[in-house]
Amino acid sequence: MGQSAIIIGAGVIGIASAYALARRGWRVTIVDRASGPAMETSYANGAQLSYCYTDALGSPALLASLPSLMAGKGGVSFRLPMDADYASWLVRFALNCTAGKFRQNTIAVLNLAAESRLAMDRLREQHTIKFAHRIAGKIHLLYSSKDRRQAEVMRALKGAAGCQQQILARADLSRLDRALPGLDTAVTGAISTPSEEVGDPLMFSRGLLQILIEKYDVTARFECPVTAITALKNGTVVTLANGDAETADLAVVASAADSNHLLAPLQHSVPLQPMKGYSFEMPLTGGSPRISVTDGKRRLVFTNLGDRMRVAGIAELGNASREIDPERAHWLVNAARECLANGGDYAKAGKFWTGLRPVTPNSQPVIRRASKTLAINTGHGALGWTLAMGSGERLAELVSV
Repeated sequence: MGQSAIIIGAGVIGIASAYALARRGWRVTIVDRASGPAMETSYANGAQLSYCYTDALGSPALLASLPSLMAGKGGVSFRLPMDADYASWLVRFALNCTAGKFRQNTIAVLNLAAESRLAMDRLREQHTIKFAHRIAGKIHLLYSSKDRRQAEVMRALKGAAGCQQQILARADLSRLDRALPGLDTAVTGAISTPSEEVGDPLMFSRGLLQILIEKYDVTARFECPVTAITALKNGTVVTLANGDAETADLAVVASAADSNHLLAPLQHSVPLQPMKGYSFEMPLTGGSPRISVTDGKRRLVFTNLGDRMRVAGIAELGNASREIDPERAHWLVNAARECLANGGDYAKAGKFWTGLRPVTPNSQPVIRRASKTLAINTGHGALGWTLAMGSGERLAELVSV
């Protein structure tokens, strides 16, 4: 095609976007302020490829609990509105908390997740990438009859879209994994999705970048913060902090929660708020589960990556700090131990990480061609790793017509 693109952001969304464009013949340059790919939001997220677990954040249940979530310290917390953008975002979020919008948004993301699964499968057929990938299966814990009734509704909704799930009683869980009898005694059962996968997004991003450089002649520039995007008549200029300028036909903003820093001066801001999350890793033990576990009550996940257990969780909406709060990290370890006492060697918990997930009011990412010379791929919330490959393909299709 002879077209050129600059991808701003080298997380999983940016790397996947680069691949989708490069394999269509685009000349691609990736720029990122970090020292390498996936060094921020994608670095140590939950590592679950949750193609069937796409539930929108906004729901009637969450809206009802919103007052208690303001400045809360549990698994989910919303800070009090401090500026007009955040207040506006909350209003739009509240409008997406109806039962109808929850279903609509969940299915929209589910469809993108299905596209992402297919795109990942095609990639793995075409190229060899080692990223601790496997089909692990997944359970989402239930704690009450109310949870089970809601699970039945969601199973029917997602089943119509092709997701195969079962609802199991607690007594049945030990058949899936011998570690599961060690769950919190309050657990009454779980939604089981045998097809769910896991993989390390950092290893993936590094591996795919190497393929892009070697096989698709992609250029990558790191430690290069972008200060401005300037639209030209027949292209775009991306100005870097060191004074350099990169010129291409198209600039793609895939900068996660920082995307509006570049989009606002161009009058293309999107409704985003940061949602801060944490993770830690610990050695496996003989009792560690191989199946992935999601605990919605505590807002955390367990992912067995083969040589270590990663636990990720906490959702602090509106918190843009990139510093690790020791109290929150301590809370996550304790919450994980309460959920699954034999999940791993908690005495050796370490490699603490925090990152900012970019969240939209409707939980749907923004994949848009904003102008002839500008495209946007951001707003994936906690599902960036799951949705990356499909989002890259959607973006490439939008700009290649």
